[in-house]
Amino acid sequence: MSKSIDMASKQQQEVQSGVPYLGESHDVDDDMYYTTEEDDDDGGKSTVRPPPYFGNTPVFDEISELYISGEDDSIIVQYDDDVDELFFNIMRRKFNPSSHSFIWRCLLFWYLFPTNYEFYMDDIIQLWIAQGYIHIPLNQVKTMEDIGILLFEEFGRLQVIILSHIDSSTGRLRYKLNPTFVDQLQGQPNENNHYYRLDNVNAYISESTLHASLRDTIDLITFKDLYQAKKLYTLLILHEQGSRLHQIPRDLFLKLPSLRALDLSHTCITELPNSIGNLEDLRYLNLSGTLITTLPESLCDLYQMQTLKLKGCLKLLRLPKGMSKLINLRHLDVDVSCLLVSMPPRFGDLVELQTLPAFFVGKENGCHITELKNMANLRGTFRILRLENVSGSNEAKEAALHQKKYLDKLEYHWTKLQDGLDLLENLQPHAQVQELQIVGYAGAKFPSWIGNPIFSILTAITIHDCRNCQLLPRLGKLPSLKTLCLSNMVAVSTIDDQFCGRDTVSRVRDFVRFRGKRSASNTSVAFRTLETLTLKSLLSLEEWIGMKELDFPHLEKLNISDCPKLTALPKISFLDNLKKLEISFCSSLKSFPNEGLPISLQDLVITDCPVLKEQCHKDKGEDWRKLVLVPNVWIDYQLISQNEGEKNDKPTTTPSNPRSFLSIIILKYFRHKGETAKYVSNDGKELNYDSSGKYSSNSVPPTPRSEGEILQSSNLKSFSFSELKNATRNFRPDSVLGEGGFGSVFKGWIDENALTATKPGTGIVIAVKRLNQEGFQGHREWLVEVNYLGQLYHPNLVRLIGYCLEDEHRLLVYEFMPRGSLKNHLFRRGSYFQPLSWSLRMKVALGAAKGLAFLHSAETKVIYRDFKTSNILLDSNYNAKLSDFGLAKDGPTGDKSHVSTRVMATYGYAAPEYLATGHLTARSDVYSFGVVLLEMLSGRLAVDKNRPPGEHSLVEWAKPYLNHKRKIFRVLDSCLEGQYSLAGAQKAANLALHCLSMEAKFRPNMDEVVKALEELQESKDTKSAQNEKTPNHPTHSGSGPKYRRRSADDSENVKPASNPWPTASPLYA
Repeated sequence: MSKSIDMASKQQQEVQSGVPYLGESHDVDDDMYYTTEEDDDDGGKSTVRPPPYFGNTPVFDEISELYISGEDDSIIVQYDDDVDELFFNIMRRKFNPSSHSFIWRCLLFWYLFPTNYEFYMDDIIQLWIAQGYIHIPLNQVKTMEDIGILLFEEFGRLQVIILSHIDSSTGRLRYKLNPTFVDQLQGQPNENNHYYRLDNVNAYISESTLHASLRDTIDLITFKDLYQAKKLYTLLILHEQGSRLHQIPRDLFLKLPSLRALDLSHTCITELPNSIGNLEDLRYLNLSGTLITTLPESLCDLYQMQTLKLKGCLKLLRLPKGMSKLINLRHLDVDVSCLLVSMPPRFGDLVELQTLPAFFVGKENGCHITELKNMANLRGTFRILRLENVSGSNEAKEAALHQKKYLDKLEYHWTKLQDGLDLLENLQPHAQVQELQIVGYAGAKFPSWIGNPIFSILTAITIHDCRNCQLLPRLGKLPSLKTLCLSNMVAVSTIDDQFCGRDTVSRVRDFVRFRGKRSASNTSVAFRTLETLTLKSLLSLEEWIGMKELDFPHLEKLNISDCPKLTALPKISFLDNLKKLEISFCSSLKSFPNEGLPISLQDLVITDCPVLKEQCHKDKGEDWRKLVLVPNVWIDYQLISQNEGEKNDKPTTTPSNPRSFLSIIILKYFRHKGETAKYVSNDGKELNYDSSGKYSSNSVPPTPRSEGEILQSSNLKSFSFSELKNATRNFRPDSVLGEGGFGSVFKGWIDENALTATKPGTGIVIAVKRLNQEGFQGHREWLVEVNYLGQLYHPNLVRLIGYCLEDEHRLLVYEFMPRGSLKNHLFRRGSYFQPLSWSLRMKVALGAAKGLAFLHSAETKVIYRDFKTSNILLDSNYNAKLSDFGLAKDGPTGDKSHVSTRVMATYGYAAPEYLATGHLTARSDVYSFGVVLLEMLSGRLAVDKNRPPGEHSLVEWAKPYLNHKRKIFRVLDSCLEGQYSLAGAQKAANLALHCLSMEAKFRPNMDEVVKALEELQESKDTKSAQNEKTPNHPTHSGSGPKYRRRSADDSENVKPASNPWPTASPLYA
């Protein structure tokens, strides 16, 4: 029998919306555990049978069943109820703390860690195992570590832990306790004072203390206090910056004989006393980052030792000779940073080892590579160092690396030059290896297995300092390779077909089969999955040939560095996914290929390439014409070509040159048709791009687009450019309302009826947006805005009065919004921009939500895609209206669930699934609404690098507090000065949290958001500010009017709003 948690339950939805995803639910068999006898917390013995389920423990099953069955409806409906209190109540009801549930013990173990203390998952799991909380499964299908991972993930889903940081160098994840959980944990009774943490003012050490954590700033007196805890199982010295702990008392281990786990990592100790051999029950010892040089031989008497961590011990010279006696050792974390020269004798006796990041081959008997023969449980990353000490191929073969099926990453290292072809041939890894690295190999050629397609999941290869290899290995047919780095291969002079995995026979066969035409078969495509290619310090490389037009179809980044003899690049214009090209220290490279550069290229970086630099000189160099489509060109650390845009507020993932984006479509089309495409460069010259990929330029003016692109609408007036010049007083600088990626917005005046230009102060005020030809947005965005706003009408959409399409001029004419953008009211301060009251914020939120709900309606089906505070404009009565439809898209039709599109969104507002997949749905807008609502509640920007670390992202910082009724005040804007009801704030925060769910299916739709905000306004939970006018709003749903796409009949009933002269000119963007 097995059970699994229903992740679709309502409460689980809320859990998912507040914590980073940590894994899938797991099914676990009932007979996974056996009955065992272990020490209980009172020092006696007790028989414990762990619960039959693990990944779905009875505790977590009971919580899920409550949510699913509705046994307690208040849990589902009243989100104000504290989830963590519920968690502890059920935990304590199901498992009495005096019982011996290993889950309860694992949970309470977090008591030892203070708020904001960061830890790794493997450390916690190994500590749990050391305490005996996790037992060996009876059926041996899963290891104790596997079970620990399931439990760790389960705690993650219940928000006990949250992701804190990702190490940039290693990619390892660091976690910390959820502050909400910490508060609840501190409120739990510490029965018998079993847990002690030095920074807890209410804690004290007694005879019954079993687990203790201290800061590494402690002194010897504190250590002596520990002597009272004669049954102490755990002692953790939690490191801080600037540790002052240089030694530990000599008698410490004599006084604490029951220790099972000891963490002295990152202290300044230089040695361990011999008395450590007195700790017969010690199973976990962490000395990482210390200054020790040797370990005492008495350490080898600790037969129960499971984990010994020595990572970053830079002065460690050798391991104890008797280490082979530690037959229960599962994790020996020693890395290449230490000074070890070989492993100790008979190291192969440690057959339980799972973690061994580095193995140092020695010359002495018992230290050979053959010691690896029986280590079948090794997993993760494994480095073999000092391979020059291997005496022959038989030794290498006996190591049986091809049987190590759990290794993810395998590295081969030589420290001395030695021809080891036969050796390397016999060190073939298992077919399931994922990463491979070869360093210091001195053979003239590579082993036959290295490019074999049987390595079906091999994703990354690094080959470094292989100085005698004249030909690169045949790697082009590896089916999953994504990253390839070749460096310091000084004998390689040519990159040819062999590198791609092709030979003469296969080339002739393909030529005959396809009659000389291009072949699209997978067998003929080289490096079909490669995304990043780095060629570095190939000092003899002169030519790169053999690249075919279908090769490297997914290459995104190409880095060529320190290849001083390379004179030319291969044809790369067909690399349709290449985004970044870096070329540095290639002094002989003369020019780019005649066919030009890929039209997808976004960044070109050229460093210390004097000849190429001269060729790329702006307007003078012959290669400059090949660069005009590249948005960002860096030469010798200087940006020489960039299309300026609104850097902080505009979409960061949008192409910075929209004409480059359009050219991708245009040029691909004409290349396919074999015709010539015309493209206008930044300097006004027309560039012709023919099917051969060559450019030519002529001094002819650009061809204007016609009004045939605009959907007909009697609601829009077509203005002439001269009319708008008169209306804005020739676009005078003092009439500028704001500037953005599109261009500048000017204030103007027109007659209310005739819609002709009038004198300033007469008629009605309008806002005229003028496209900047060199700006961030372009004709496409202008056209999208005209067509959408020309066809749609709703009180919460900015009204488009007309447009101008004349020669190169592109202008839009809107109703004037005297209060400017919501962004200014939230984040700017001055005489005009005062903090918005709570009721005004809720009014604006409701108006904006109604605008989005109308766009998402069945009649309209439009996805806005750029919902943010700068695109919400306010009229004189603070009615919110959506503006800037340049990124809007029609929603999915028929049975389609989403629209697949290029990712164009503003950093901080875009939904995570849209950024990851490009799949756009109406729920993507809902996530953006959640971000804006959170900005309105907090008065903080969605992304603010000026905030302290951990607070840069508003969503990540605020989520843990949004469902906590006693901590919601930490999020709310201090400018509100408490003028709101707590119940209303909790409901608004709850709504924001639902909108910000990590999975789109758990977010409400905008009609539900509107209903929630209307109920919030109608209730007593929203206080009105003094002397505040809140006009009535039309209701979106129910008995209110229905809104639709515009028709000609609308023109008689809708008039431009007449607005007074504003006291100041608010910025629109």
